[in-house]
Amino acid sequence: MQAEQEKPIFIMKRKKGIIIVLHYIFAILWDLATAFICIIFMTLDNIIPNIIGLIFLIFLPYMFFCGFDIKSVVCYEDYFIVKRTLCSKKFFYTDIKDYWLFRSIINNNIVLRFKKIRFGVHINKNMFNKDDIQEFVKILEGKKISKYSLFGN
Repeated sequence: MQAEQEKPIFIMKRKKGIIIVLHYIFAILWDLATAFICIIFMTLDNIIPNIIGLIFLIFLPYMFFCGFDIKSVVCYEDYFIVKRTLCSKKFFYTDIKDYWLFRSIINNNIVLRFKKIRFGVHINKNMFNKDDIQEFVKILEGKKISKYSLFGN
């Protein structure tokens, strides 16, 4: 007998349109400019800017492919899957500590923080419909994952 495939409770797909394409172009240009500055830092005659430039250059692909390039988020009862262009990753709700909102020049993210020390999951709110983001937050809060507050709840 075959095991029954679990059905998703919610699927959040990335928006399509010219704004998303322009967002990608801007993000690529921003990352290229950052890489250029990192290379300049690495050519200076001081060890500290060399190290800073190298560290930023190493993490630049991570910031684009893992933090920006999410195709969809598929929520199941016990976990959710973040599908990216190059890979997919499963996250259990029980491993998530809380979520918080992070804004930068190219991102407006929901960041999921884990109970154990590891990189958070960044979901760019600009890439998804507002209603889908609100539904995803409702699912998180239904799983007792609350919004991070500096001053407590």
